[in-house]
Amino acid sequence: MNPRYKSNKKWTEFPADLTGGISDIFKQNFKTQLGNNTDVHVSGRFYEKEIIIQVGLHKKGELRYNNFEVSLDHKNEPDKVIEQVYMAVDAIASLILEFFENDEEIELPYTWMEYPFNGEKVWLQFSTENPELKDAADRLLGQSDDALLKDADEDPSTDALDATEEDFDEFATNLEPQMFKKNKKEDMH
Repeated sequence: MNPRYKSNKKWTEFPADLTGGISDIFKQNFKTQLGNNTDVHVSGRFYEKEIIIQVGLHKKGELRYNNFEVSLDHKNEPDKVIEQVYMAVDAIASLILEFFENDEEIELPYTWMEYPFNGEKVWLQFSTENPELKDAADRLLGQSDDALLKDADEDPSTDALDATEEDFDEFATNLEPQMFKKNKKEDMH
């Protein structure tokens, strides 16, 4: 999961009982659609400026996940955090409902896109990353972190799908086609 804001470097993962409760909600409400061969994987992060929730649907025997992600601006009001988490869960539930109603054939953004939801702004994103493989790779590489407050001090991703709108704007303004650059005489020899 990548935050919308570049300045978001530190986060805290959702407590296990919260992700377990959210997972149970999806398992109960989509029991018919999930059947016995689809698992639900829930994760979430509290950043300084935003809250991100990811609900992944994984069919047994496949490597790919269908991850539905929602980001909300964090209002820095501790008494409203759970309310915001519930709104994010509702937004993901409506996405998953549409996903199943359209036989798993809907177009979703692979980068954060703003959408209105219940009079609020939410940002949606879809990915197919397998979080279990990523976690296993991190453990193998010794990069798993059990600290309560985690810090993303690694270099930003170079994957185009992880880029923010600001990244694309910066890229577009710095773009100069190589074929139109004037070659110096010494460059030609």
